[in-house]
Amino acid sequence: MNNFDRDKERALSGVDLSRKGSIDEKIHALVALLNTSTDFFTTSSCSGRIIIFDDSKKGGDTSVKKKGCKWLYTTHDEAEYDAAIAGLQFLNGDSVFKFEPFVLHVQCKSLSSAQSMLSCAVASGFRNSGISLGNKGKIIVAVRSTHGLEVPLSLDGELLVTYKYIEKLVQIANKKMQENFLRIDRFFANVTSTLETLNSADVCDSNLTVNNSNVTKHKRKKHEKVKVKQSAGTSIEKHRTISSDEIIIDDLSECSLFDNVT
Repeated sequence: MNNFDRDKERALSGVDLSRKGSIDEKIHALVALLNTSTDFFTTSSCSGRIIIFDDSKKGGDTSVKKKGCKWLYTTHDEAEYDAAIAGLQFLNGDSVFKFEPFVLHVQCKSLSSAQSMLSCAVASGFRNSGISLGNKGKIIVAVRSTHGLEVPLSLDGELLVTYKYIEKLVQIANKKMQENFLRIDRFFANVTSTLETLNSADVCDSNLTVNNSNVTKHKRKKHEKVKVKQSAGTSIEKHRTISSDEIIIDDLSECSLFDNVT
């Protein structure tokens, strides 16, 4: 088992350590498609989300963010204005309204397969995607885009904007989420097409290997037959030469005997 297969087995058999604890429904089919392929597997993913979180500071220290900030509202679908406003009643620090687009990290078996995955991502609209090479030979493609949104809502528990403004933020974020889902659908279609191409190439390489093996075996057998024929021919020639020599010697001996008698 090579390093890629070992990493894949470990990743797919491990526990989901994300806050949600499961794969987002919108990308479940995409993740399953990649994880059942021979060249890829996913290491982390998020279909996109709209959140409001309270980013309070520890002991008034503004240089350190509190670990595990409080989430006031979150959804992996389009946001609901009333639910978002209801979440704000629990704020007591610096809250932020944020839209985060789809992100996916895919470990690839080879650099060529990583380039294929990157092409799929860019063609689907995820133009901030890229390839990273780890120290231990890991090849990771990060699929991501740049159409995020982040807006502060409160400071030290005091709301800085109007509810009308928050309503507008929800509308903008929902439009971004719709575009996000369209890009995911395009990415799924492009990945499906790419995997079919890679599988076809693997089949062709396999058939070519088999054919080359058969040709090699045929040539070897033919060469062996030629060697056997040549060996047999050489043996016959030697036998014929020896017999001819013996006849000549016998004839000469007979002549010599007759000469002695005379």
